[in-house]
Amino acid sequence: MKYLLVIHLLPIALIFSCSNDFKKTKSGIEYKIITENKENKRVLPGNIITLSMYYTTINDSILYDTRELTTPFRIKISKNIVAGTIDEALCLLHEGDSAIFKLNAIKFFTETKKEDVPSFIKTDDEKLTFYVKVLKVMTLDEFIEEKKQIYNQNEREEMQMLEHYLKICNITVKPTPSGLYYIEKKKGTGKKPSDTSKVAIHYFLSILNGEIIDNTYQRGIPFEFQLGKELVIPGLEEGVKYMCEGGEATLIIPSKLAYGDKQYKLIPPFSTLIFEVKLLKVD
Repeated sequence: MKYLLVIHLLPIALIFSCSNDFKKTKSGIEYKIITENKENKRVLPGNIITLSMYYTTINDSILYDTRELTTPFRIKISKNIVAGTIDEALCLLHEGDSAIFKLNAIKFFTETKKEDVPSFIKTDDEKLTFYVKVLKVMTLDEFIEEKKQIYNQNEREEMQMLEHYLKICNITVKPTPSGLYYIEKKKGTGKKPSDTSKVAIHYFLSILNGEIIDNTYQRGIPFEFQLGKELVIPGLEEGVKYMCEGGEATLIIPSKLAYGDKQYKLIPPFSTLIFEVKLLKVD
């Protein structure tokens, strides 16, 4: 693993004091609470917490900084906390609190990150310094409910975009029971694939905004795969099964039959895919 060794100059929002009045837990964690909100949720084992955090070596070189991320940084606190770890330290805090922790470096890499100790850690008692602000505290059930609501909202927005696309393109075919839109452009006269056939296809792949994502014609090499092996997304496999050798079709594949809420290469989460497919060969 590569570490970003950048000389630390500015603390998070200048909230961290430079004095040395640290307290110490029985496990050896040194800590200083900078801001405390005792009326807020306490961090507990099993919680999901959102953090702003960076940590440094004894020489103030930053090893990791969540401020460089484009999405919120979240961690799950272990239900079985090991003494002296960052999880124990975070359980001293409440939502909205900020603090500085000094933890044993070897224990952090071996117990928390489950990694080999980096070569720049020279002694057994060397410490890392963590600058932390707890932004949000959730139970696992609250986290799952939040994810579900976000997923449902994104799926609704995708379906609205798909409905608009179908309308402006004057597409009136009904979806299959799975949700696939199959539009035959040219009827094939050759073999029809079985559930386990090996097939070769050419295709253009785009998303609803018209952006071309992939194109086998440009590569000059057909795409081959075997049906029934889950080697391709469900929507593509289903669509090819409706075709016959030599046929051409447009497959409009909602994300639930493609990559869902996951980013896949250039394909954003919740993307409806449009395949222009030509079935070249069925074995």
